[in-house]
Amino acid sequence: MKMYPPRLPSLTLARFARPISHRQACLPEHETRSNTRTIRVWLPPGYNDPSELTRRYPVFYFTDGIAAFDGRKLDKVAGDLVRGGKIPPTIFAGIDNGGSTRESEHPGSDRANEYLPYPDSSLEPPVPHPHGKLFPAFLENEVRPLVELRYRINGEVGLAGSSYGGAIAVYTAMEKPGHYKWLLIESPSLYIADEVLLRSAEKFQQWPERVYVGAGTNEGQGDAKREMVEDAKRFVKSVSASTKSCFVLAQGGVHSEEAWRARLPIALTFLLGDSSCPTSLHQ
Repeated sequence: MKMYPPRLPSLTLARFARPISHRQACLPEHETRSNTRTIRVWLPPGYNDPSELTRRYPVFYFTDGIAAFDGRKLDKVAGDLVRGGKIPPTIFAGIDNGGSTRESEHPGSDRANEYLPYPDSSLEPPVPHPHGKLFPAFLENEVRPLVELRYRINGEVGLAGSSYGGAIAVYTAMEKPGHYKWLLIESPSLYIADEVLLRSAEKFQQWPERVYVGAGTNEGQGDAKREMVEDAKRFVKSVSASTKSCFVLAQGGVHSEEAWRARLPIALTFLLGDSSCPTSLHQ
């Protein structure tokens, strides 16, 4: 089944990376792709205990998989929260972006090509015809069936992303209403294509049960700092009309993996645990 143009190397799936807990799963190269895609899977403590072999778990998908684990230390954060009883045992799966594949010659453009459902006029070099609109089908028809067949999933699913990865997570949630229970968005690129995602969000009503949005007051240069905050507030206002949401505005927060890592425990405990949304945060 061919879902993507053969000239697009950035949306491919071939194998699982070594899970960051205890087991390894390898899949043969996908028959419709010429390159590979790594999915990084973290299994919660106790997953392989004999007494837990019939237990099923929620699964949370992260775009920019390599950055989620290497930059945001998702495995360490999740492990600490699970062991501390702050979130239930959950499987976390990070999907590497197209720029992370060994075949990518232009990582930045390949990532943008994958995650942008609409063009970003500020991007250099430009990607005038991105393929982000294909991402929801890729996630639903290729990634999720593979993960959810191999691991014991209970049907509760979350989706997370930051920057362009946040934009495609928002787009996917709107394209696939009812498919995701939790949405975690950090510093999303909601300005693209004359704010079409923001305008769509204002009309959309079928958001996941809980939505977390994080942003910093020091992201980018000049007007970009103000626009990030304004866009995030506008998005949260739209979401809050129909679901439970949490907006964390970090004073001094920048556009970086370090900033997103610092806020990750807040996001996960709000979405998966019983934590309330903090009223303020300084970074």
